[in-house]
Amino acid sequence: MITRSKRKRNDFPKIKNRLDDYYDPEYDAVLIEQSIAKQYHILPSEQGDLSYNDWAKLVSGLMNDTPLGKIIEIRSEDDADIIKNMNSEQLAIRNEWQEFRMSQTVYSKEEMKMQSEMLEKMMAELFG
Repeated sequence: MITRSKRKRNDFPKIKNRLDDYYDPEYDAVLIEQSIAKQYHILPSEQGDLSYNDWAKLVSGLMNDTPLGKIIEIRSEDDADIIKNMNSEQLAIRNEWQEFRMSQTVYSKEEMKMQSEMLEKMMAELFG
């Protein structure tokens, strides 16, 4: 008899976070310019008629060996063993980015009220 095994959540491949979760065009402007210069041998500031779409294509094609690529690699690492073995500079990069991302998170009063109500409901269900 052939039995059907149930899939567990762990059976599905882990989807990496989106790249734009690990860089900000304004925050990382210098890294972006340095990376474009390194990889493409052009300076975006000298490309007077460079459209946003063309700029976005240049940025999205940046490789890991560019200044931005190296920083994104550090910011996006999720392996606990690798993080544990990072040096103080790498940890500072991660912490600085997390602080920046948290400072960009803005919740409306309605969102905060909804979150609060959900938390109260969960606590009531857990502790009666």
